[in-house]
Amino acid sequence: MPLSRVVNGFFFALWVAVCAAAPEFLWQGLLSVFGHFTWVTGASALLIGAILAFFVEPVLERLRSLRLHPAHEEKSPAFAACTGLAFAIVAVCVHEAITVYVDASHSNERADQNVVHAMSQAFQWAVIPFAITLAWLGARSKLWIVCTLTIIAAMVIYGTGRYFGWSDREIITTAVPCALILVAGELRVRRQWDHLTFRRCAHVSAVIAVGWLVASAAVQLGLSLGHIQGFSVYGWRDFGIDFRFYLGWIIGLIVAPGPVSTQWKRS
Repeated sequence: MPLSRVVNGFFFALWVAVCAAAPEFLWQGLLSVFGHFTWVTGASALLIGAILAFFVEPVLERLRSLRLHPAHEEKSPAFAACTGLAFAIVAVCVHEAITVYVDASHSNERADQNVVHAMSQAFQWAVIPFAITLAWLGARSKLWIVCTLTIIAAMVIYGTGRYFGWSDREIITTAVPCALILVAGELRVRRQWDHLTFRRCAHVSAVIAVGWLVASAAVQLGLSLGHIQGFSVYGWRDFGIDFRFYLGWIIGLIVAPGPVSTQWKRS
């Protein structure tokens, strides 16, 4: 197996894993930011956003294209300034949200412990998509490699919950849909391998995730209407966490540069 293929596959899986962990960080951070929003926070975001929009982003755009002229010369200064400032302020707010989430978590502890806690949370959300994506990348290999990667991914799905002390209910509600996504993605990869393969995997993953969440919500609603308190499938908090987890995972599969590009396919 060429080294370039291994490296590209690793970073593709890492890209997808980071995207899977990102929505929960942003959600928790935005809750913290808007819960303590002041005019100082808004003015800071506006100032930093203006510097990013009017100086940093244009310079980086020229460096990326290696030319002095902008990529979209037809845009008027007012339109370019407004769009650039809007995106820059959003980027600053996202950065502020992540920073607040990391710094504010367990505020009675030291800063290094806050970072460790945040990294632990990110690892929990990222490790399962990472292992499953690696299994997908090896789905067209020899049978023993396919079986090994599939078993490792299944062990990661179960072991993550045990290692981080999830409840049995949380382990089951994570393991069932993730196992279905694992198998369905492998079948999709083996069926057709091109630059759109992982877009198809994203579609399959979305169908399974939405179906699971809808079915789980229906069962939970039935239990609530039946006044059955001894058993529950999802609480609203857990439901939201899983929704953001699958959303980030699917976004990662869509936006990450695939290991097979259009140019490679043509060649």
